Amino acid sequence: MPDAPDPLPPQDPPPQAAAAALAPAPGAALAAPARVVPLASGRSIEIAEEGAEERIHIRAAAGQLLVSIRLTDEGPVLSLSGASLEIAAAKTLSLSCDTLRIQAAQDAAVEVGGSLHERVRGSVVREAGRSARTTAREVMLEASPGGVEIRANDDVDIVGERVRLNSEDPPMPLSWEEFRARQALAGGPGQPSALVAGEEAAPGAPDGRSPRGVS
Repeated sequence: MPDAPDPLPPQDPPPQAAAAALAPAPGAALAAPARVVPLASGRSIEIAEEGAEERIHIRAAAGQLLVSIRLTDEGPVLSLSGASLEIAAAKTLSLSCDTLRIQAAQDAAVEVGGSLHERVRGSVVREAGRSARTTAREVMLEASPGGVEIRANDDVDIVGERVRLNSEDPPMPLSWEEFRARQALAGGPGQPSALVAGEEAAPGAPDGRSPRGVS
């Protein structure tokens, strides 16, 4: 059998086809090459344009990105990266945004020399993996119009000089006569006469002692 003819060698595309393959798509703009400005410290400033966005990058000598500034149609976007960042304002530092997220991998501390005022229009949820402690000269807890609920899987200890539940406001009455007189004044004309009638109507102690141990 005669040998098969050798395949034809590949032919180069016509010049018009090669030019069309290298031409950008309709409506696309060629990205300008990035301009790099080296600094004496070894760091460099990189300026580039990507479509409608311009960006300025400051890189370390090893190439890590330290500062990034992107100018977009929605506004500038600033990104910082480093071992330590410090922001100092002599008078006022204001932050305003739709959503604020602060994340610390380890500890966080907030120190205020004056007063701290928090106002939250929604709900507040605080979760602690271990313990939570509140220390102040005076603590007041108020729920209005809702209630207060305390739950514990273990004991609940309340320690104070006096633990008062729905009790009289201080100073405490020193005798049953003073207590009955307060009740009569607080109740007004509708106050039951039993509170001012006699000793048997007074909420006496089981051992018959007067309030605060005064007879």
